[in-house]
Amino acid sequence: MNKKLIAAAVAATFAAVPSYGAEIVINNVDAPGIGFNDPTPVTPVGGNAGTTLGEQRLIAYARALELWGNTLKSDATIVVQGSFAPLNCTATGGTLAQAGAIQIFADFPNAPLPGHWYGVALANSIAGVDLTPGPLDPGPLAEPFNDDIVANFNGAVGQPGCIEGPGWYYGLDSSPGPGQIDFLDTFMHEVAHGLGFQNFANEQTGTTPLDLPDVYMANTYDLLYELPWNADFGDVNISRLLVRLSAVNNGNVVWTGSSVTANAPLVLGPYQGIRLTGTLNQELVFGTASFGAPATADNFGGSIVIGQDGAGASSTDGCEPLVNVAETTGNVVLMDRGTCGFVVKAANAQAAGASGVIIANNQAGGAIGLGGSDPAVTVPTISVSLEDGNAIKAASPGVSVEFFADPTRQAGTNEGLVRLYAPVTVALGSSISHFDTVASPDLLMEPFITPGLRSNVNLDLTPSLMKDVGWQLETLKIGGCDTGVTSALPTGELLHARVDACAAGVRNRGQFVSCVNKVTNAAKDAGLLTGRQHAAITACAAQ
Repeated sequence: MNKKLIAAAVAATFAAVPSYGAEIVINNVDAPGIGFNDPTPVTPVGGNAGTTLGEQRLIAYARALELWGNTLKSDATIVVQGSFAPLNCTATGGTLAQAGAIQIFADFPNAPLPGHWYGVALANSIAGVDLTPGPLDPGPLAEPFNDDIVANFNGAVGQPGCIEGPGWYYGLDSSPGPGQIDFLDTFMHEVAHGLGFQNFANEQTGTTPLDLPDVYMANTYDLLYELPWNADFGDVNISRLLVRLSAVNNGNVVWTGSSVTANAPLVLGPYQGIRLTGTLNQELVFGTASFGAPATADNFGGSIVIGQDGAGASSTDGCEPLVNVAETTGNVVLMDRGTCGFVVKAANAQAAGASGVIIANNQAGGAIGLGGSDPAVTVPTISVSLEDGNAIKAASPGVSVEFFADPTRQAGTNEGLVRLYAPVTVALGSSISHFDTVASPDLLMEPFITPGLRSNVNLDLTPSLMKDVGWQLETLKIGGCDTGVTSALPTGELLHARVDACAAGVRNRGQFVSCVNKVTNAAKDAGLLTGRQHAAITACAAQ
């Protein structure tokens, strides 16, 4: 029997519409007065009625747990250990949060794959029992290790020296203001790691716990080597070598799970690419940025000019104001990685009138994702490999760039399979355990939280991946009525969140039924619900 979920964090004017799913609870391990217990007065925002900073954080946390709990099935309570702790940070970039499974299990009751690791929350769900029963852990990662997921957040975000700007947005509507970082989106992302969107390999060494693969690796495939990451060579050294080589095989590491593959065409748009023209004619493999406007056909094109900042041998890294403004104005500026943050480079190019920015890697290998945050930087920015950057320099002047769309390909795929993030320099905790940044529209489980995510109502391909690793998806329940319809549509749209919104925005049963009917009509018209499923939901709403 599925357990009752924690109460919704959003007040409703209509009678409550309880829903049932995995029970996910928070174990707040912050000390008094800090983090989730911070008494600083704040103004309610975006449906979050909290009046202190700590209260708003807890409300947003609870809403995220509710959203996940209504998406996945589990008979075992899932405990998420939460805290705000100092994390790596600079003025323009850093770690927003980090999360993962506290324990892993293999060969537990009902395990689908023998000899493979599963995170404890997923293992509990599959086994049908709590494999680590007992009281909540007393502190951050402290024995007896009965909690299931750890999620730490950076409380310094927005302060001097740490991703400076307006900081976290604690609203529940996925509508942060300019430069704000959406806490709900970030937490939905981090909990997903703990629920199963992660492997347990060290991509730098290729090692795995006890030299066993995990269920995530069983769905990870390298198209160049034509091998899955859980391939059994009978020699752990060969297995480790595959992981090390594949982890930096940018563009060729993909997810083979059937659910993600089947639903990707419903989520991803046409392939969006950038190519060089003029003295060079080639398509670029590029990385995207977590700041600025995304590159589009309207804002990214024209001649490429090499930015010069007058700083001697490092004059092309863009870390000082550019001095060749007459050439850069209205053109795309190429600069080198290194010395300063990516946001600083983009800001200097923007100040010099650039219409777009290309940052070339300064290390051998491919393009990388560009992290950082500055609401004042709006110029579209991409990265390219060291090799492509050198080729552009050698062929300049006379190299131009243009953005294009190819409807015969899906953005973020290779050979029809969704790409995983495999930068040429391993980023532990980010490499492989994310979708690639080339996906469009941006996905929740890319390594950077980007504007436009709507995790309050849509988790894109994330529920599909959860299904691939072994989760059962919850069905939509309205009151005590089970519709029998999976609450997360193939597009990642959360029917239960839409029904919650209907309950919160109406005054009587008739208005509620009308609202639910409107929501499900849209899904039926899009081919995501059958007529029978639509009728089942409407019937439950009317009870």
